[in-house]
Amino acid sequence: MRARRKFSHLLARFTRDLRGSIASTFVVSAMGIVTVGGAAMDYANLSQAKNRFQTAADSAALAGAKEFRLGNANTTTVTQVARNFATQALKASGETASGGSVTISPSVDTTAKTVTVAINAVQPTYVMQLLGADVAHIHVSATAKVMGGAPICVIGLDRDATSTILMDKNARLEAPNCSIYSNSIKNNGLTAKNSATIKASFICSAGGKAGAGPGSFTPAPQTDCPVIPDPLAARPQPVVGPCLQTNLKVTSGMVTLLPGTYCGGIVISNGATVNLSSGVYTIKDGPLTVTGGATLNGSNVGLFLTGKGGTINFDGPSNISLTAPAQGEMAGMLMFEDRTAPQGQSHNILSDNARMLLGTIYLPQGRLHVAANRPVSDLSAYTIVVARMFTLSEGPTMVLNTNYTNTNIPVPAGVGPGSNRTALIN
Repeated sequence: MRARRKFSHLLARFTRDLRGSIASTFVVSAMGIVTVGGAAMDYANLSQAKNRFQTAADSAALAGAKEFRLGNANTTTVTQVARNFATQALKASGETASGGSVTISPSVDTTAKTVTVAINAVQPTYVMQLLGADVAHIHVSATAKVMGGAPICVIGLDRDATSTILMDKNARLEAPNCSIYSNSIKNNGLTAKNSATIKASFICSAGGKAGAGPGSFTPAPQTDCPVIPDPLAARPQPVVGPCLQTNLKVTSGMVTLLPGTYCGGIVISNGATVNLSSGVYTIKDGPLTVTGGATLNGSNVGLFLTGKGGTINFDGPSNISLTAPAQGEMAGMLMFEDRTAPQGQSHNILSDNARMLLGTIYLPQGRLHVAANRPVSDLSAYTIVVARMFTLSEGPTMVLNTNYTNTNIPVPAGVGPGSNRTALIN
């Protein structure tokens, strides 16, 4: 019994000592866990803050670079826009109220058309300060650049066609203040032959180019350019309503038409004159044809082309004067081909008197073919062509002006003066 009691006493003492050791070890371990966990929390908070600063720098650099699209852009205005944008972005994210200090430093290179926004921040820590790190320093920067110096006025969308943009037989395309792009990746995706010429501010081909001589292109095209996605792909299409008239033919006199859906198309011939009232005209399952010395006039009108045969055909002996709507669903869009239209349909401007074509000609499925003996669209404040394919032949001169401020007809987003792309390069 005495031996058993002695053993029980020793066992109880050992247990008390063991519990004390465990408690001490737990306190030390707990302090380590709290410190490590707190440091991890500080690190996570700082990492999230850095991401927010980087996002602000990225967006501010892009916003500043976009100012180069304006003719009066200079170092002062671009710098101020970038600084203001960064300030507002940080305010919206709550960083300017986080207790730290933030310095925003934009820099501008007007020659390279780049904008760099650097943000330096001093942020307080909460647990790491127990280890002597009262604050953390964050530095981020972003650089954005304007890609291309002139607005886009022609895009040939077809990547796989040979000669997506084709100039032939003395044709001349004159676009002195804007850019021409061919998306074709073929070696001759951009072609000027048989004394044809292209003059523009900038000429670019995703593939190669084919020309008869050094004067075919002015300036020399840049090749292996990136393919440009359809800039109007997100533009909503007009709603097609019930037929207002079917297989309409106007063969004499002067007629005024109202907006609506013209099923089977419209044929104007024999010297007749048709005046289109302002609005949207849907040409469905048949062509809009003007021939035989007839005249088609329309101010603030949009032509929506849909269905099989929904094309435009302005023959040689015809007179055409059209301007796009200033507002509404087709604002700035002179011609708009249904994206579900049969691929490869030809839209022909052969008129010797089609000098006013003000607006954007958008034919994502079809080919625009121009052949005339007199200048085309030269009296328009601006004309923009976005087509699957684009060809000029038989000696026409098509002029693409860029007098955007001389008209109230807006330019659709993605082309014209807003088409200079900005991109982050660092």
